Amino acid sequence: MIEQDLAKKVLAVTVGKGADYADLFVERAVYNLVLSDDRKLRTDLYAEHGVGIRVVIGDKTCYAIGDSFEEAALLRLAAYVRDAAGDAGKQTGVIDLRRQMTRWHYPFAIPAAPAATETKVDIVKRGEEAAWSTPHCSQATIRYRDHQRDIFLASTLNDSILTQTLGLTEFAVMVILDRNGTRESGILARSFYQGLEALTGENSPEAMASKAAKIAATALDARDCPRGEMPVIFARGENGILFHESCGHGMEADLVEKGSVFGGLIGQAVASPLVSLVDDGTLAGYPGSFEFDDEGTPSQRTVLIDRGVLQMYLHSSLTARKAHAALTGSARRESYKYPPIPRMRNTFILAGNSDPEEIIRDTKRGLYAVDAGGGGQVNVITGEFITSVKLGYMIEDGQLTYPVKGASIIGRGMDALRDIDMVGNDLEITHMGGRCGKGQQAPVGVGMPTVRVKSLNVGGTGDAFNGGGA
Repeated sequence: MIEQDLAKKVLAVTVGKGADYADLFVERAVYNLVLSDDRKLRTDLYAEHGVGIRVVIGDKTCYAIGDSFEEAALLRLAAYVRDAAGDAGKQTGVIDLRRQMTRWHYPFAIPAAPAATETKVDIVKRGEEAAWSTPHCSQATIRYRDHQRDIFLASTLNDSILTQTLGLTEFAVMVILDRNGTRESGILARSFYQGLEALTGENSPEAMASKAAKIAATALDARDCPRGEMPVIFARGENGILFHESCGHGMEADLVEKGSVFGGLIGQAVASPLVSLVDDGTLAGYPGSFEFDDEGTPSQRTVLIDRGVLQMYLHSSLTARKAHAALTGSARRESYKYPPIPRMRNTFILAGNSDPEEIIRDTKRGLYAVDAGGGGQVNVITGEFITSVKLGYMIEDGQLTYPVKGASIIGRGMDALRDIDMVGNDLEITHMGGRCGKGQQAPVGVGMPTVRVKSLNVGGTGDAFNGGGA
């Protein structure tokens, strides 16, 4: 995108008044969308490119963006950021970017971005046909989206010039069924750092549309969920979003600085000894994975909680310097328009030793949450959260009985972690669709095995819960 010599010139200007370090982030991106909304088809294709230059002096950061790759424009932008940061009153050495042109690509069997629009329209129409063939279907939305980002990063932080190509392929289905005036929806979304080969098997358009329709059909037959304190078993897989929201954000170091409930607890027990929580950016093909983060730090597997004890936080270079901590490869940005901040990647609870069916049999009465975390709020400072349970089942005498809907779970993330008393051996990490928002958007993965929390406050429109417990 730009030449190495020009990158060196730009950084030399940027650090000219004694900056601690600086980086140059250059991006070209192409975005494709095919959307079917009630059989009305829409296609979009657009591209953008730009550059972001950052300078860091102590705790001060200045960042500016532009859309020109011309030398004169880049040097002007560099001088602007340098002057905005101020004079640090120290000499800066020669810019020597020794780690040059480390290139890495995910292996796309069928690259999505250059594929013909007709191919992508066909994918959406296959999902559309499967959705509308469901009895009682009254509305269906099918969305295919892909984007390819070509990234160039030059940094004095680690004396490197690095490039990578990230190609994200996404597919989402919403099916609404209407039976005698009662309407329920089923939603399923998946995201992959893979090409079109990802949309096969259980992730084919037909399979995802059928599964979304089945979720809606089950909800039509569901009763109102009882309310009260009860054991809650969370099904494996995408329910990991609940712990991503209620706990994971509190371990991002910039939020720790702002007073997260997990602040100052490194080395202390914050969860049940059965719980180990990992954030891993090295899982090939998953939406939170990459070769290096947006500061040039290699991605890695980071153990946040080990057998109940908090081990570390997720850091960017800024937070790591303040805390005298190691970098974790967690600095991410939505695009060149944003500076990097600490973000989760693929976050999940490790598998335990319990058989999932035994966890259910061991629970006399309670709630089995099939789909939790689809909507809710969390207070990172207090750890308090509320989340909806789109679909669940009541547990009676150790067996799943009737489906329930309309439930909400209210709790505190750390309390929920400490109250986990059974962890299944069936870990599933999912290609979660959508984005994690934190001022800027980022694709992430989540996961978990079957997990039982011995007591949670469940809100519902049904009768009061009648005890029993685990």
